Amino acid sequence: MKISPAESYATALSDSCASDTIEAEMQAQSQKEQLQLRPSKFVLGMGGGIFGYWLLAAFFFWFSPTTNPFPVEVFALITFVTLLPALAFILWWQRASLIAEDSGLRWRHFGGWQKARWDEIEDYFFCIGNNDGGPVSWLRFRDGRTLRLPESYWSEQTAFRALVVQKATHAKPSGWLLRGEEGTISGRHAFRYKSKKRPEYFEADEQSVAYFDGHLLHHALWSDVLALHDPQDIFRRLPCTLETCHWSASFSSLLKEHTLLRAMVRQYAPHISVARLRIPQRELLVPTERDGGKRIFHYQTRANRRSLGLWLGIGLFFLASAGLTWWGLNHLEFEDTRTVGALLTLGGLSLVTWAATLWSYKVERIIVDRESVTQIRVQGQRWVFFEEIKEIETSLDRDTLVTHKGERLISWRHSLANVAELRAEIEKHLQTKS
Repeated sequence: MKISPAESYATALSDSCASDTIEAEMQAQSQKEQLQLRPSKFVLGMGGGIFGYWLLAAFFFWFSPTTNPFPVEVFALITFVTLLPALAFILWWQRASLIAEDSGLRWRHFGGWQKARWDEIEDYFFCIGNNDGGPVSWLRFRDGRTLRLPESYWSEQTAFRALVVQKATHAKPSGWLLRGEEGTISGRHAFRYKSKKRPEYFEADEQSVAYFDGHLLHHALWSDVLALHDPQDIFRRLPCTLETCHWSASFSSLLKEHTLLRAMVRQYAPHISVARLRIPQRELLVPTERDGGKRIFHYQTRANRRSLGLWLGIGLFFLASAGLTWWGLNHLEFEDTRTVGALLTLGGLSLVTWAATLWSYKVERIIVDRESVTQIRVQGQRWVFFEEIKEIETSLDRDTLVTHKGERLISWRHSLANVAELRAEIEKHLQTKS
């Protein structure tokens, strides 16, 4: 039976379409099985921000008058310090990629692609450095190569870690555990102070944490951990407090590898919510204190700290603007001399407000003891006994203690930490005294 040329052409065309369909389905299936990691937007933001500084310097260089030009040496130094790193960030963000597929891993940074099969992975873990920059996913291969994936540089790592656990069956069975810097810490690790005069220390592993107070060693499972109060104050290094069902202990930045201990709490006590771990209760940077029957209330909250940062940023912005305007008066032949004075005045007032707010932030306290209420202010101290207090007068932004004589000696703003508890504490004493 002879096949006509038309039928032969139709058969060939049908086979070709079927082949293309199968190949497209295989490519689609392959794409579904692939997992690609890309650099985060933080990297692009870093490059763009640094590039913006270079553009500002380039503006003054290009538009400076020929009689008094912008120094070429200074512009060359600024270009070397800012433009090259900015281009490196942007180029790495554009090129860097990590692809995980059935056959293994493919990744590249600035250069060409590197490959590794799943069975070549010897170990994988988290490492934590001393700068507390977040965990770094670390893969170690049998040929000595390593692959580091910082949390802040690479996005969407959760699915990748789960895929590594599924595919890297020939690696060590320990899983994504914390190993410290460069994976040198494994098993139970002791965290000691730098000074030999402090005998207390912490011990921790994947199952439990312990604290030696100088006399006894207290143990607790990670499931018994209640909270880690981590102030993260920008003005001074306040101690962190680890609270368990049976004991609590504090440690400061003088503890060796304290960032690793904090990371272990985050890793092995997942029942602690992020809000409770990173931000102490009621938005406090420093917990209100109980000292010998006294209750001390302060203004060291995160909202007040943000206010401090805002005033400082406004002041520095006005001062920087005044400096640029003054440079323009001298080099770009600007004629409005009043602008410099106005900017300097605004910058000075902003910094004075910042200093006053900082002083209030650090100094002001409300102390409640068994007999009286004391207010510590920048101007000095005031106190009033509970027998003299008639009521607590509440307004939109502050509370005031009113005495039986009608005096208003002590007041506090609603930005005070635990202001509701302060009212309850005073009301309790007033009911006891009445």
